[in-house]
Amino acid sequence: MKLLPSLIASVMLSATCTLAFAPSPRSKIVGSADAIDERECHRREFLKTGSFVVASIFGFDGVKPAEAIPEQKVYSSNAKNFMRLGEGDSSGGSVYDNNPTSPKARARRAMVGCKNGSARSLAGESIGNARLSEKDCNQLVMKGDSDFMLGALRKLDCPSCPYGIGER
Repeated sequence: MKLLPSLIASVMLSATCTLAFAPSPRSKIVGSADAIDERECHRREFLKTGSFVVASIFGFDGVKPAEAIPEQKVYSSNAKNFMRLGEGDSSGGSVYDNNPTSPKARARRAMVGCKNGSARSLAGESIGNARLSEKDCNQLVMKGDSDFMLGALRKLDCPSCPYGIGER
């Protein structure tokens, strides 16, 4: 079935080749420019047709779908980061823990949350302050209360977002 369109195309192409060269009185001469051009045209059309037929027989007549292309091997950390960014992952490969065990790690993670507007607003709602500023948030964390922010960060957990904090 695949061969029929290729053969029809070859017949049509060869017809255009012969129509392109009108017979001239010199075309019977073996070395004339018209005869050489016509032979070259027929040779090119035959090669094109032959390659179409061979490609159709062996199944190479189409482009590979994207899922058939194997995954690229990446050798450098810079290339890995670019691949991650290309796939929509803005985390930079970092894994963020929104429930750290040590008090210093809890304060550090809460301070990062205070810099994010959506985390600050969610944390502010949990403590009754709907418009919590970054300064007020930092002061609460520095006094030792980081649980309000860590609770908000757990609700906004997004492994592929920058700093691991998603949007509301």
